Amino acid sequence: MSHTSAPMTMAALGLAAPAEALYRALLRGPAASPEALAERCAQPLPEVQALLGQMKARGLVRSEGPEGLAWFATAPEVAVELLLMERQVELNQARQVLPELQRDLMRGGAIADADALQIIPADAESQLPAYLQMHQMARQELLSMLCPPFIVSAPDAMEAAREQARQRGVRYRTLVVPELLQWPGWPQAVRQARAVGDEVRVHAALPFKMVLADRRAGLIPLRLEDPTGPALRLGPTAALEALWQLFEVLWAQAVPALEAEPPEGASGAADPVDKDLHALVTLLAAGTNDKQMAGILGISERTLLRRIHALSTQLNARSRFQCGWLAARHFSAPD
Repeated sequence: MSHTSAPMTMAALGLAAPAEALYRALLRGPAASPEALAERCAQPLPEVQALLGQMKARGLVRSEGPEGLAWFATAPEVAVELLLMERQVELNQARQVLPELQRDLMRGGAIADADALQIIPADAESQLPAYLQMHQMARQELLSMLCPPFIVSAPDAMEAAREQARQRGVRYRTLVVPELLQWPGWPQAVRQARAVGDEVRVHAALPFKMVLADRRAGLIPLRLEDPTGPALRLGPTAALEALWQLFEVLWAQAVPALEAEPPEGASGAADPVDKDLHALVTLLAAGTNDKQMAGILGISERTLLRRIHALSTQLNARSRFQCGWLAARHFSAPD
């Protein structure tokens, strides 16, 4: 029993049936006139003439002779490639509507817990609503990893959403890189966050920015080499679970973000080493390099080394690594 498959057409390449009929007719019988093609394809002559002009502009056919009355088809391998290029241009143009659609989605707040990935355009107008929604949808816990650069850069830009989440009982755990403590407003923001019960730790080697809400949704940069580019939103997928586990590993390695100065009202005068002891312990235990630590503390590297030596002597540490580890254990209050 024989089976005959339906003939393939060029519709998928963007060539309509009447034009395809003319092209195939020219392949079978080149050097045809428009009149001959109209008769051969059973199409009105004016339509044939119009189609030939359009196909010639697309490079699919050509005319020869003193009056251009003899028509030939372009070689199939060239014609198909030309049509594929046209389709690719159309697809690229169609993709340009994606950022606008994503912005509409963000403005409408219609993100659902779907097992899907969504790309958030690289502008504050699109990304700020996406970050706000992380805080708004959280019911149990919101995890963050903060490292520059930022598109949404102000540390208090989402404080209203955070406060509403705290009132719902949402637990906040945040990892920051040490250099953020050099940015205007960030040391104060960290102290205020700890004052209202948020848990903040310092880690010197965060791989990228991230926000996770209740194992239901997450936001990370789409490309590591472009942290201020588009963001990737994940639903409750295996990838999201892997990011949650990554956060837990980094959280266990990090040290609490301690106060830069002893609490107000503490008894006894503090010498220069004691004054910045908490900040020094945090930065040292987080693995921050000397240049960063000196900049954050506002001292020279030579002064920094003297303070580290004094701390090592106080703790009987045999190495810098041991000093940081012992300091974190000795001075850190548990979160």
